[in-house]
Amino acid sequence: MSLDIKGKEILKEAQFNKFKEAFIESLMEKISMEGRYGADIRPLIEDTLKEEAFVDFINKITELIEKSKIEKDDCSKTAGVLIEEEIADDIKEILHGQLEEEEDSNTSKEDQRLHSKGERLKFWKGPRLKRLLGGKHTRLGDISRLFKDHPILGYPVILGAMFLIISAVLFNSVYKALVVGLTLTIFPGETLKLMVANILGGLGGILLFFTSVTIVLEYILIAERRNTHIQELAREYLKRK
Repeated sequence: MSLDIKGKEILKEAQFNKFKEAFIESLMEKISMEGRYGADIRPLIEDTLKEEAFVDFINKITELIEKSKIEKDDCSKTAGVLIEEEIADDIKEILHGQLEEEEDSNTSKEDQRLHSKGERLKFWKGPRLKRLLGGKHTRLGDISRLFKDHPILGYPVILGAMFLIISAVLFNSVYKALVVGLTLTIFPGETLKLMVANILGGLGGILLFFTSVTIVLEYILIAERRNTHIQELAREYLKRK
């Protein structure tokens, strides 16, 4: 998505250029404290617009937007979209490319209605975009990457699974193997077969448990490092100002 003729005219008439540098600086201050990897940047822009320093500007631009046949309740949201499109390239440069764009297919009917109306009024053009700090990530993708970066984590998982499978075969019951693995409960029996099944089931459960804990802790650390990196990029910009 990019600004169209009317959108550019409104920003020019509202004299956004006078506020642009100060607005970006305030936005970076917000990102330096609240920035989260994978977060949509638009709510941060909308929150920044509510700051006292931009009251006169937001009053002016919402007045201009309302005159262009946008409902009063939608004016602030429209202003946020216009400003995002205007400063997106600047933010991407400040964050060293750590601003990923993707087509926003998961939008509410209200947002779709506003986007369509904005297109008709020449405020913007192209598909509705979502811009994410750092980029998009999924838990499954992060865990897969974790195993790729630390292949040693795969060994206890494989070994633990093998122990549980063998235990299930010896017990002749998947349920019993899982009970031993999850609760370390020992099923009574004096035969060697049952003793081995109990031992292997317990070892399998222990290996999988501690590996799972390691993965969870590492995942938390990865998320925190990503957040810190985004915030540090914003702080570096503020230091240069």
